[in-house]
Amino acid sequence: MTKVNSLPEPLRIVLALRAHEWFGDVDDAALAGLARCSRWVEFEPGDMLLSEGQEATSCLLVCHGKLQGLRYTPEGGDKVFGHVGPGGFLSVLNLFEATPRHLHCARAIEAGAACLLNGAALRRLCGEHAGLAGRLLRHAANLVRHHTDQIDWLTSSSAEERLAEYVLRAGRPKANQPINLPLTHSQIAVKLGMRAETLSRIFAKWRREGYISDGRGMLRVLRPERLEALTRAGHADKPQA
Repeated sequence: MTKVNSLPEPLRIVLALRAHEWFGDVDDAALAGLARCSRWVEFEPGDMLLSEGQEATSCLLVCHGKLQGLRYTPEGGDKVFGHVGPGGFLSVLNLFEATPRHLHCARAIEAGAACLLNGAALRRLCGEHAGLAGRLLRHAANLVRHHTDQIDWLTSSSAEERLAEYVLRAGRPKANQPINLPLTHSQIAVKLGMRAETLSRIFAKWRREGYISDGRGMLRVLRPERLEALTRAGHADKPQA
């Protein structure tokens, strides 16, 4: 169960903010003001900290542990958008919408703690500190570029090329060493825009061809160079600007 401290812990929150690169040049009094109207939360695996569509009156700065940003499919499955670890934010940009709403649910996958930052106070702080506002805008620009690249990747590559790139990125495998992918097979299929049957077919093909082996819940990439060749082929097929 998520624990929200009954008493504010402004000093703990100030220290967490001061350690983050976004707040490096914000004065102590301003950080203390934000901390006084924010809260420190502790969570365990499986805890839900934010809900998709809920009014966004605050955002999360993860200090320890790891959270998943996800949505639920109509069939009740998980559509995982990404993982956020220490130093990462959830829902910070949603605070600046005309009608702020959380885009994702936030579910803990590791025990940890986070600052639940008051949205109105953070918006005021951005208005008073141009450096902080600029860093938040750079963060937004990086997200736009990332998601544009993701859409391009999904629409210009084959299912096999996407899966090869995902395995290489997620596991960073070395030959014949086990890797533990962070998502289930069904979650990977949803993330990569393919049917679960297609993903199973590709893994079966790779096992037959000696690219991978799996057992006891672990995946071994026996020939990472073959997966790397698939990803290079996918990028080579993209039209040049």
